[in-house]
Amino acid sequence: MKLESERLIIRDFTLGDAPFYFELFNDPDWIRFISDKNLKSIDETEVYLKKMQLENSKMGGLGFFTVILKETNEAIGTSTALQREKVNFIDIGYGFLPKGRGKGYAFEATKLIIEYVRNKFNQEKVLAFTIPENKNSQKLLKKLDFKFTGYQNIFDDEEDAVFEYLF
Repeated sequence: MKLESERLIIRDFTLGDAPFYFELFNDPDWIRFISDKNLKSIDETEVYLKKMQLENSKMGGLGFFTVILKETNEAIGTSTALQREKVNFIDIGYGFLPKGRGKGYAFEATKLIIEYVRNKFNQEKVLAFTIPENKNSQKLLKKLDFKFTGYQNIFDDEEDAVFEYLF
C-alpha cells in the first residue's frame, strides 16, 4: 500500500524501518499513551516487525504503515488500520516521534488512512481509541470529525475512549 499527500508518503513498513520503530516504540509518549512493547534493541524490534508483517499479511490491506516526510525521506510516524476481535469495524491509529508532532502531519496522515479505508473496505464507519488521558489525540480526532461515543474495554483492563467517524 502506498498513499501520498502534498507532504507525506504512507507505505507498508519494511524490516529496514526497524531503527525508526525502535525509536518510536521507546518514545516516552508512545509508552505512556499507546503501549510499552519492552523492546530493548533494534534486533528485538526487527523480530517484532517480522511477527507484525506475518499477522498483517493475513489482514488483506490492513496493518501498520510508515509515515515518511517527502521533503527529507525520513520516517516520522506510523499510521494503522486494523480489525480487532472485539469490534466490528476497522479502527485507525497513529503515533509520531516528537520531530513529527505539532505540524499537522498526524491530521494529514489520518485523513489519508480514512480515505483508504473508505475506498478499500465496505464499512459504514471507522473507529479510533485513546486512553482517557490522551487529550491531544482526542483533540485531533475531533478536528477530523470523529464523534466520541463512550468508553469500552478494548486492549486490557482499562477502558478506552471510543470515537467513530461515519462515512
